[in-house]
Amino acid sequence: MMDALIFLGPALAMCLVIASIHVYLGMHVLAREVIFVDLSLAQLAALGATVASLWVEEEEPGWQAHGAALAFAVIGAAIFAFTRRARKYVSQEAIVGIVYAVASAVTVLVVSHSPHGAEHIKDILVGSLLNTTWTNVWQTAAVYVVLGVLQAVFRRRFISISWTPDEAEKESKYVELWDLLFYLLFGIVITISVQFAGILLVFSFLIVPAVITRLFSKSIPKRLFAGWGVATAASALGIWASWTWDFPTGAAVVAAFGALLLAAGVARAVVPRAAA
Repeated sequence: MMDALIFLGPALAMCLVIASIHVYLGMHVLAREVIFVDLSLAQLAALGATVASLWVEEEEPGWQAHGAALAFAVIGAAIFAFTRRARKYVSQEAIVGIVYAVASAVTVLVVSHSPHGAEHIKDILVGSLLNTTWTNVWQTAAVYVVLGVLQAVFRRRFISISWTPDEAEKESKYVELWDLLFYLLFGIVITISVQFAGILLVFSFLIVPAVITRLFSKSIPKRLFAGWGVATAASALGIWASWTWDFPTGAAVVAAFGALLLAAGVARAVVPRAAA
């Protein structure tokens, strides 16, 4: 048991670090009704890293790959920020979906002639949590603290744009610039987390806790603390299952999120009836 804790410790710690800020950002994504924006930004970041890998032959991703991933995520942030008013004519979710589909297709094209193309696609989707080191955990936590502070500083503006967009647009003519700042910070978070957790797990950390907590409360503080609890439970359950039954870790944690969402849905449907 002790050997398992030592081996799995960095992976579990990384999940908790990711959850620390993703749970909060997920509430924004749900309120904005752009559910797949994180998938799009993550896929753009993965595309940037993939393109960089064609020019730099290294076993481990270097600064070139990280820089390219961030650059592509910034492009996505600009697209989503400056197309917000287009929602009057077409759902912004449609734009998000198109960006994701095109980025995914181009990624497939880029790796189609690579001998390790299939493995690369797998890593993009489910990540490689078990390869996480304590150094990765501390470095990621340090960056997330800075990003969390920035989110706290600008929280009133960001919350207004997410929960009351029409009022925010009336109050400020620079709403797109504030939106760009939000998506830039969001893109940095996604770029960092996807290299460890993969696209599917990043999506789960963002959306599932936000959906589960929204079933029971509208209070942002209550949902934030409850969401951290959901993410912690899913991470521990998924990592334990992966160790016990030799499942891929990222996929196991995603499945655990799905199980918790199902349980929450049943509880939400049953409890009011029982109380009545």
